[in-house]
Amino acid sequence: MLAGADHETLLKALDHVYVCVGLIDIEEQRIKILHQAAHPEEVGAEFDYDVYLDSHAEEFGHISKAYLEHFYATELKNIFIGGRDHWELAMPDSSIKISFYTDPDNKHVMGYLYIALTSDSSDDILRQIANAFVFNSCDYFIYLDPFKDTYFMFSSSDSGTPLPPSYCNSYSTEIVKYADNYVVEEDRDMVIRNMRLPHVIATLNRKGNHIFYCGIKDPKLGYTRKRLEYRYCDENRTMILLTRTDVTDLWEQEQQRLAELQRALELAYTDSLTCLLNHKGFIAKSEEYLDNLKLINQSQNQNPSGTALLFIDLDNFKLVNDTYGHPVGDILLKKVASLLKSVTDTNDLVGRYGGDEFVILVKHYSDKTEITTLCEQILKNINDLKYHHGATIKVSCSVGIAFAPEDALDYSGLVQIADNRLYVAKHLGKNKAISCDIKQPESSNEDEAVITEPVVSCLH
Repeated sequence: MLAGADHETLLKALDHVYVCVGLIDIEEQRIKILHQAAHPEEVGAEFDYDVYLDSHAEEFGHISKAYLEHFYATELKNIFIGGRDHWELAMPDSSIKISFYTDPDNKHVMGYLYIALTSDSSDDILRQIANAFVFNSCDYFIYLDPFKDTYFMFSSSDSGTPLPPSYCNSYSTEIVKYADNYVVEEDRDMVIRNMRLPHVIATLNRKGNHIFYCGIKDPKLGYTRKRLEYRYCDENRTMILLTRTDVTDLWEQEQQRLAELQRALELAYTDSLTCLLNHKGFIAKSEEYLDNLKLINQSQNQNPSGTALLFIDLDNFKLVNDTYGHPVGDILLKKVASLLKSVTDTNDLVGRYGGDEFVILVKHYSDKTEITTLCEQILKNINDLKYHHGATIKVSCSVGIAFAPEDALDYSGLVQIADNRLYVAKHLGKNKAISCDIKQPESSNEDEAVITEPVVSCLH
């Protein structure tokens, strides 16, 4: 085997860096020792390579069997064939490096082996970095070995005193305990899913990092928000760094910002006169609900409940405005809005479509008789409405009704059908609710104060 005479100068320079340097004949599975700090008598001797690693594992930073398997001759040859010119593995207290080349004389695959320990000054530097990082950037960080399912955790006590690195031999078991003991119930399953090694490795290989957030039950602070991030910490992707950072302040600021945005959105969706949903708001919330309803209908053969859209137009509102003035008309609109809110469920959507037109989306009904009863209430109560002292103009309303999913399952389809049926109710003499298609009579003047008895058609 070739020792490489020009390598002696390099060995002297590295004498205080590496505890062992050797030249490996990977084909013959032999190693010639070029430098051995603990056993200088071995320098120049040859050994069976795999046996040598096994026998010196304790000296070389307590290298475990799981680590050694990555450096046996057969594995090294496969790595070289795969196109790598070097291979290394970093551990908390040692590192192993292999530099490959092909010997020009015997055509054997060769490799220089370098083993370094990090138990003295290097370890002190690592601890200093760890302590500074823990205090300034995160709650703790974990040095994770995905091959062995083990980790070292660097953290501090409640008083801020650095704690010695703690070792765990089963990461997969600990993440379930962590989720059970500390993670809020609503985030538990998500956390376990995101912390499992197959998911972590797949995400790291695809994106380069893996970040997610969760709520933690702190015994002193209560609810806190944490950011967990995984990254590879070596170029060979053999070790993973996991950090946990407290982002409670940022999360609370974000929640406050979202609440302010929601308030602004609600304001933008609210009619200033009646405090009902305005046209834009009613459309947005109706479409959101109906989109979800489509998914429900697609996933099951029969929807156990129905949905109805009521399109309501006041009869003779123009006469009220022309006769008593717009302030009185505004009072009437506000009274109608209050009335509609009082007869509908809190989950239903009630909006002012525009002018004297109102809309209601009844999200759930089990039988159409419920819609009949609702329309009868609306017709009667508006007939009985007192909107101005001494007013002689009778106010009523006309209603067009469309059903989901029978008539349509999208907002535009429902509102068009309900509007058409409202038009029929107007031309049948007003003060009616129409829920089916009826042939329209000759056109009449909608502004005439024609009031008939309240009628709900096609619902029974």
